[in-house]
Amino acid sequence: MKRLYYGWLVCLMSTLLLFVTMGTVSNGFSVYLPYIMAECGLTHAQTSSLVTLRCLVSFLAMLGIGFYYKKVSIRLGVTLAAGCAGVSFLLYSVADSYLTFCVGAAISGLSYGLGSMIPVSILMNRWFVEHRALALSVCGTGSGIATILLPPVTTALVENLSMSAAFRIEACAVFGFTALILLFLRNDPAEKGLKPYGWEHAHPPGVKEEPERSFTLTAKMWVLMACASLFMGALANPGFSHLSVLFTSEGFDPMVVAGILSGAGVVITLAKLLYGGVTDRIGGCRSSLLFGGILLVGHVLCCLAFLRSLPVTLLTVLFLGVGYPICTIGPSIWANDMSSSDRYPTVVRRLQVIYAGGALVFASVPGLLADAFGSYISAYVLFSVAMGLTLVCVALAYGENGKR
Repeated sequence: MKRLYYGWLVCLMSTLLLFVTMGTVSNGFSVYLPYIMAECGLTHAQTSSLVTLRCLVSFLAMLGIGFYYKKVSIRLGVTLAAGCAGVSFLLYSVADSYLTFCVGAAISGLSYGLGSMIPVSILMNRWFVEHRALALSVCGTGSGIATILLPPVTTALVENLSMSAAFRIEACAVFGFTALILLFLRNDPAEKGLKPYGWEHAHPPGVKEEPERSFTLTAKMWVLMACASLFMGALANPGFSHLSVLFTSEGFDPMVVAGILSGAGVVITLAKLLYGGVTDRIGGCRSSLLFGGILLVGHVLCCLAFLRSLPVTLLTVLFLGVGYPICTIGPSIWANDMSSSDRYPTVVRRLQVIYAGGALVFASVPGLLADAFGSYISAYVLFSVAMGLTLVCVALAYGENGKR
């Protein structure tokens, strides 16, 4: 019986990592926002500022992530990042003021910035030659699984116990997941005496190998992909984080909102696997335009939340869920398509930093617009425009890449 390649276990641990560092501190935390606002008496802008602070710290952490992973291995680095998520939830559980929630949000930003797609992308680039996009997509399901499980579980815990109890339970679970990551994750195949998956097919015996040409993005491509990553960060993180308050403010019941987020999580998780397989088959350009176009439709449908229509809501969940994988995995695919393997860590790090910058700049915008116009719908109009601009930039960048 053929033994399972260890890289797939590393892929599983990376999935668990993203469940913690992206799923719990970002997507899962959004469920708490209405409760925090109600129990602490915060304004819409103050509540959004918690997301802003998390995005600010994650952005600063990503700026220093190259230095961080020069000092510590990826295995140790992501373990510490996951542990920060547990610490943040412990702080949330005892918070009785806006300031304490801010401290927790800042620590959760460290978790997101140091433990999300940048180290995972580098790990998958080390462990896989073949099926790299699929491996990245499997890892990306971690945040989607969190979106499936956490909204109904968190809502039930808060409604039946308390918000503090829900935070404590989640902190204990995060620390358990962190221990598993430390136990099973490995930095590269050499630590297990292995070669990357598919290495034999890429290096057949008896065939003289040509040295890989080193290349990266041209100046024009950098501008286009920087804009695409910036717009993507602007709409993805704040957009999903404010879905709960969008539907709640339009009169939806809290358990219905939890069902909406959970349903979106189911579709996102399945769509991430689909996105990886489609990308391996048709390439990063076509898959980006396809899934990005679907996400654009999803944001347009969010603007119709005031209708409180079940068919429109179901379509919104479907289109958002199918489209969101491009936000998590897209920059890593773009970096892989447009740079050589030696330049890949630098390119993917820069694109992810710009992505985080977009999330930071726009994190408070939904709350500010809601305070100004009395609704979050205006924010989703802005997100729709940002998605359209992203598609234009991606198409132009791939066109420039093809000319090379």
